Amino acid sequence: MTGPLDKRIARRSAELEARLAADGSDHPDTLRAQHRLAHAYRAARRFDEALRWFSLAAENSARVFGPDHLETLRYRSSLANCHYAAGHTDLAIEMFAALFEARRDALGESHPDTLRSRGSLANALQAVGRYDEAATLHLRNAGDRAETLGRQHPSTEASLRNLARATRDAGADAT
Repeated sequence: MTGPLDKRIARRSAELEARLAADGSDHPDTLRAQHRLAHAYRAARRFDEALRWFSLAAENSARVFGPDHLETLRYRSSLANCHYAAGHTDLAIEMFAALFEARRDALGESHPDTLRSRGSLANALQAVGRYDEAATLHLRNAGDRAETLGRQHPSTEASLRNLARATRDAGADAT
């Protein structure tokens, strides 16, 4: 029996095929279709296929638009997050660190995408027991998000929760 995730994958595959036929492999709509197909595979927890399509979208976008184009950075973020979800935490940490630097350089220190990348890096560091590093990044993120987005913004509140968890974990690890 075909479930809703399989149907989404089939729809996204058909969409990609149509984009390839109509626009070719370098068209922005084709790259977006690759990215959407990758997300469909990730939702189905079919990480090998998701990683293949996220990688292809990021590589093609870097070739077409450049390595620091906003679309390329978004595709790189999806790729890093998929590696993290697949359990490739050390690789995800490297990718999140590089992505944070690239977004900071391209968008500035307090842009929401830059802050999201810093938060992803902090979460991955926390997952491997690097609590003090994670807490430092979460603290900076919480302050920057409060200043940029406001204290009541859901992203700011999430950063504060992440900070509390990292601080708690760091204290538990020290005992």
